[in-house]
Amino acid sequence: DYAMQHDLINKWECKSIKLKELAEKSKNMLRLIHRVKITSHAGTPVYMYGVQVPRSHREAMEMDMKNRDRLWSNSEGLELEQLEEYEVFEDLGHESNPTVRAPEGYKKISYHMVFAVKHDGRRKSRLVAGGHLTEVPTESVYSSVVSLRGVRIVIFLAELNGLKIWQTDVGNAYLEAKTDEKVYVIAGPEFGEKEGHVFIIKKALYGLKSSGLRWHERFADILRNMKFFPCKAEPDIWIRDMDDHYEYIAVYTDDLTIASRNPQAIIDVLKAKPNRSLCCNFIRF
Repeated sequence: DYAMQHDLINKWECKSIKLKELAEKSKNMLRLIHRVKITSHAGTPVYMYGVQVPRSHREAMEMDMKNRDRLWSNSEGLELEQLEEYEVFEDLGHESNPTVRAPEGYKKISYHMVFAVKHDGRRKSRLVAGGHLTEVPTESVYSSVVSLRGVRIVIFLAELNGLKIWQTDVGNAYLEAKTDEKVYVIAGPEFGEKEGHVFIIKKALYGLKSSGLRWHERFADILRNMKFFPCKAEPDIWIRDMDDHYEYIAVYTDDLTIASRNPQAIIDVLKAKPNRSLCCNFIRF
């Protein structure tokens, strides 16, 4: 690559004629370089806050055995418990059962676990569906987010009108919404005794192409029921008339900036029935 950029190909002393021929063909050269980069990256350990992050379930279990703890195992277990709590899957039974088969029109896809380390050392596991294997939706799956300028305006209005600013995060936001995609997966070793079971995906699981839009629609319906309405200039800023002042909620996917004289009251409504599970894991700053 360096030789190509500095016109040194003819001066390159190399015993391999084939390698020189590849260098002279720029497309083949770039393709080869890209392949080497991918291979190198796949085998390079990844660290977050000084802790090595596994790339697969097998590697996570190997790390637990090596470190003589269950940090990654417990992290996966917590993720699977939450998936069960949110009723993400419909279990049809083990695939070896001849009577078990996915409904007509459903497509089999893969999934994988994504691992991370939080700033306080907590391990985080997230099950992500292989949305790249699904058909391209005929409808738009675009899901907008509030702009930085919009957040600044909300903060300015809060300061101007004596409102409190709370920054909150919705836990497992996508799992609050149902999916329209007809897909299923075969459970792997992460699911323990249910390995090999056929799971139909019912909720907007992370990784599916339409999940962002489904969550956006779900939360918009909730805010409308709370008498909020979207700003015409910035649709992801929601406004509610409180007679002598306005309340504001700026939405960036599952992160909310709330400007209100009583933001706790808004959170209490979001956490209460019929939105029992919605926003149940708020983090207040």
